[in-house]
Amino acid sequence: MSRISSLAASTVLLQTIFDTQERVHERQIQVTTEKKSQSYGGIADDARRLVNVENSRALLDRYIKNNEQVDVRLQITESVVEDFRTNISDFRKDLLAYSSGEKNDESRINDIQIRAYQTLKNIQSYLNTDIDGRFVFGGSRHDQEPVDLGLTTIAAFQAKYDGSRISYPTTRDAHLEEFSIASDTNNIGSKFITNTNFLQFRRDSDGVSTTTGSSTIEASSAMFSNVAVGTYITVASTTNNNGNYEVESVSSDGRTITVKTEMLTDETAAPDVEITYPDPTDALKTSSISDAEFGPVTFSRSGDTITATTANGLAALQVGDTFTVSNSSVNNGTYTVAANTGTVVTIESKKLTDEGTTSANATAATFFDDYSDTDVQFTTGTNTIEIRQSGTATAIPGAFNGLAIGNKFTVTNSPTNNGTYTIASIATDGSSVTVQEALTTTESDTDGTNFAGATTGSGTTPLALVTGTQMKFTNVGAAGTDTIQITENDGATVVNAFGNLKVGQEVTVTGTAAHDSVYTINTISADGSTITVNEDITTTAADIDGARMQVFSVAGTVSATPYFKGDTRSTTHRVDDDRSFNLDLTAAHPSIEKAIRALSIILQGSFQSEGGLDQNPDRTGQAEYLLEASLERTVAGTPPFGTETAGSLEQAQIDIGFHRVLIKDTNLLHKDLIGFFDNSITDMENVDLTDTLGRLLDDQRSLEASFQIFARVRELSLTNFI
Repeated sequence: MSRISSLAASTVLLQTIFDTQERVHERQIQVTTEKKSQSYGGIADDARRLVNVENSRALLDRYIKNNEQVDVRLQITESVVEDFRTNISDFRKDLLAYSSGEKNDESRINDIQIRAYQTLKNIQSYLNTDIDGRFVFGGSRHDQEPVDLGLTTIAAFQAKYDGSRISYPTTRDAHLEEFSIASDTNNIGSKFITNTNFLQFRRDSDGVSTTTGSSTIEASSAMFSNVAVGTYITVASTTNNNGNYEVESVSSDGRTITVKTEMLTDETAAPDVEITYPDPTDALKTSSISDAEFGPVTFSRSGDTITATTANGLAALQVGDTFTVSNSSVNNGTYTVAANTGTVVTIESKKLTDEGTTSANATAATFFDDYSDTDVQFTTGTNTIEIRQSGTATAIPGAFNGLAIGNKFTVTNSPTNNGTYTIASIATDGSSVTVQEALTTTESDTDGTNFAGATTGSGTTPLALVTGTQMKFTNVGAAGTDTIQITENDGATVVNAFGNLKVGQEVTVTGTAAHDSVYTINTISADGSTITVNEDITTTAADIDGARMQVFSVAGTVSATPYFKGDTRSTTHRVDDDRSFNLDLTAAHPSIEKAIRALSIILQGSFQSEGGLDQNPDRTGQAEYLLEASLERTVAGTPPFGTETAGSLEQAQIDIGFHRVLIKDTNLLHKDLIGFFDNSITDMENVDLTDTLGRLLDDQRSLEASFQIFARVRELSLTNFI
């Protein structure tokens, strides 16, 4: 070998070259990217702080973007609210001008109602504004139009709200009421009860036609507790009472609502009656007739008629006329002529039809239906246990209501089928059960079998059912003290026999020897075995032949649907880690709701009708107050419909402005912080370009020299020195 350099020297020299070459490569990347490293590992000392700073910067970026999106929403909301306010302000000016002039002029009334209708249409359009499919005024339910005022024509609106029999809701609670009641949810699964048959409709609540009448809807339990007075309700799925009504009152126990009606009270040969009606030649004037023209008159509730003694004494009244009766004992009021023979005037009335109160008008529908002295049929093969009417094969619905598959119960007092059984299936009408265990004997037990929930094992149930019972009538004394009790054949009381009934309900008893009648529950004993009735029971006796007790009711639905289809749940927007605000301006906001209510109160009722604006001039003052309360934060005067919920368009605009300023100022602060974070990130990530270029040039020169030296060394040989 003639070369002087050794393997070791070459290896060291090559490693030095490779190290220099690697530094040149790194410097080139740093110069190109201006970053110290392409991974956090290259800046290990600052990596943790850099990650924290970058996360903080990203969070601020997200806040800014979210704030900008919400600010767009607020901008649009601000614009809509301003248009809304302008429309309401303009209408208020028109209403003030109307109220200061002649209020009975047809053209002026038509003009102000047209303005109300147009303003309502505008409002509906404003409140259904959406941004990219998101409805601004719908609350958190933003995927559907939040407002439906039901506006098609003025005539249609006035037919719906005639201002007399059905007035537009005057309170916020009634205006926004929303519910649909189709069954007695307090009595789901109760024995001998069909909870969908839960309504009783009464034309005249007290049944006395010579006193002022009121129509009521009564539920089998407190289903109307939360219904607001003045609510516009819809009754459906009944035989005779489907329609729309206004809630006039709600009973203290929540079971009964009285609906606004119009009906006459029976009155015979009433003297001195005077009738006032519009002058047919001048709508601004009135004419009147008295008993001098028509003599004593007779009022009939059932016929909705007013009958004059003098033939054709009422001929001056035309169909459609609104007239006022005065000087009557019980029939003073305003009515509308539906028909007139000249002697007999038929009025337009509104009242319910008796339905669900007796077997005759309930079409056999019952809420509660229980028999005494029932039989039990045990059938082997199918392993079925059925409850039947005494001495018949007719099953009794509801006997096993409230149970479920898998429940266990025990049977006692049966001749051959005593034991514990597990329910495999239940008949649709609740009259029978099929059990998992095999029955011993097919038999019909007429002596009284007891069923009770098993005390051990899974799937236990509080079943308490006794067959072979008696209905015991006791004459304690005067009416209001006599009792009806359910007992076993041995005289022991049947606990909770009347537990699902309520005080005030009427029970119809049939199938007895001497006590078939209708009774009203006065009290129910603590153990539910006995009721005290309002009626007088004259004879004490126990009926063991299979008496039947029913509470009649019918099916139906009572519902209320407000104009607002969204929800009032507010959403919270966070502008930074520490500050947030609520977005709660919905179409149900007090300022908006009051404006809609005011406009609708003016719009209801057609000219010269009982509920027309000309017949109810006080509505202008009511609407003026509501409009002012809608617009301004402070309102003078007394609220016409009780205390109003605080909230005005003025305050809403202030709140929107505050939110937008908060977003603007917060975003400016966020951007300042992002600038600070950017500088900090730059200091940790970026290289000093001048220094890096200098180092790169040094390394390049070193690398070039290394290559030259390496080449020279490779040329060295001993032969050069020989």
